[in-house]
Amino acid sequence: MKRAALLFGLLLLLPIAGQGAPSSASNTYNTLTRAEKWLVLRYFWQAPAVYGAANDARDESASRYPQQAGQDDQRDAYRHSLWNGSMTRRLKSERSAERWGNAHEEFPGNPAARKAMDLSNNQTGRQITWAARTTSGPWWRRQVTFPSDTATATTLRTMLGNGQLVMVEEVGGARDPQNGQLVPTTAP
Repeated sequence: MKRAALLFGLLLLLPIAGQGAPSSASNTYNTLTRAEKWLVLRYFWQAPAVYGAANDARDESASRYPQQAGQDDQRDAYRHSLWNGSMTRRLKSERSAERWGNAHEEFPGNPAARKAMDLSNNQTGRQITWAARTTSGPWWRRQVTFPSDTATATTLRTMLGNGQLVMVEEVGGARDPQNGQLVPTTAP
């Protein structure tokens, strides 16, 4: 049964693994947490949107904050909040995005401060995107429009500079998720 589930998950990831090569899909699948693997099997139709949102957020954060390491810092805060905002838009569901964002943090050895940072920034991204949606039309033909990823990114960059996202404080000149506390973000 486990082998069948793994094969099914790999087949689902083929279209979203870049070139579509089985080794790429296998590598992608192997980087997922156990909770994420379960979600791929249960909500397979959402996997391409989740994967696309993650890649776009990773690329945007790297290009926006190249001087940052991308772990426990402003770049990391921005990436997580943007990923969850983008997932909310693509899945058209704050709850579905929350499910995937929370599953991503469920791995052994994830330091408490790092997990808390990521979960907080994930929530901020989802809430900002969900709150900015608009609805129009009668109830039988309701249209829901979400802000673009570009608009969400702009809002989140402002929030980052205003200290409305969180990061792990520096201890002894380095970000330390074992001993550092969460602090508001500052402009890098």
